Amino acid sequence: MSKKTMHKKKQILTNEGIGFEWDVTHNYFNKNNSESEDSDKGEDNEPKKKKLRKSNVAQRREEQKQEELRLRKIEEELTQIETNPQNADHFDRLVLSNPNSSFIWIKYMACHLQATEVEKARAIAKRALSIIDTREEQDKLNIWTALLNLENLYGTKESFKKTMDEALRSNDEYQIYIKILDIFAESNKLKELEELITKINRKFRDSLDAYLHCATVYFKLNKSGKARFILQKALSNLPTKSHVTMISRFALVENSNGSPEEAQTLFEHVLTSYPSRIDVWSIYVDMLIKSNRIDLARHALERATIQKLAPKKMKSLFNKWMMLEGKYGTSESVDKVKECMNNYVDLILKNKKQS
Repeated sequence: MSKKTMHKKKQILTNEGIGFEWDVTHNYFNKNNSESEDSDKGEDNEPKKKKLRKSNVAQRREEQKQEELRLRKIEEELTQIETNPQNADHFDRLVLSNPNSSFIWIKYMACHLQATEVEKARAIAKRALSIIDTREEQDKLNIWTALLNLENLYGTKESFKKTMDEALRSNDEYQIYIKILDIFAESNKLKELEELITKINRKFRDSLDAYLHCATVYFKLNKSGKARFILQKALSNLPTKSHVTMISRFALVENSNGSPEEAQTLFEHVLTSYPSRIDVWSIYVDMLIKSNRIDLARHALERATIQKLAPKKMKSLFNKWMMLEGKYGTSESVDKVKECMNNYVDLILKNKKQS
């Protein structure tokens, strides 16, 4: 067979995909041996790779666990700072995250005051006033109140007056005067308190709230006579149409802080003159119930329901009486209210027929 024929057969066999390599040399065998050895080595290293993979997984889990512990510790520290801040760094972090919270700022001030660092506390208050949003009026007022308290306790007359003047320019005047009045009362500065009450009653002579607050302060200082004098001053300054409201509200203050008997007398005087004012009857009865004077409340309602009032007003009074007996009375007292209601309805029907 010729060399040319042999080459064609070789080419046909190779092209048909039999895959046999005809040009086999020593390098060919060396190459196959090398690949075989590498394959054997790979099989030998497989357990080591599995072990390494397991080690990496365990390491990642441990790292993840440590990271979780670190984050948890940070959270606990932040919670501790929020619930019980101990130093300036803690408070700085808190006010950074809650810049409009007067509660935190005032605690920050208190922290310095406990360490007798008055100037630092004063600086914190001024810093708060410069940072808190102008729309947060109540929070700003709280800071002004805290600063006024600080100056009253630790400052001089000059520093207090300067702070008061600034507060009056920056806030509603009435609110600031009332805050200062409470500060003087709490610190038992009676001379300054009486001077301020005179000023308030002159400056806000048309304000029921101003008179009532001044009276309440006097009652709490056990100065009942001066508190009652405030009522007389109010009645001399206020228009007549406001007198019933003023007396009724003052009576509630008297009942809570002064003499319940005096309060009762005030209501009786008003109702003698204005028996058709069911709003006053209602306030009076509520006051008696709140003071646990149930018999007096019952008696007041009995008197109220014999007044010649419009059916709508009478219905309101009977309902109030029924609720009282339902809560504090007996089945007999409930029946009595029903009987009074029926008698009133019969009287109305009778009057309609006659007319």
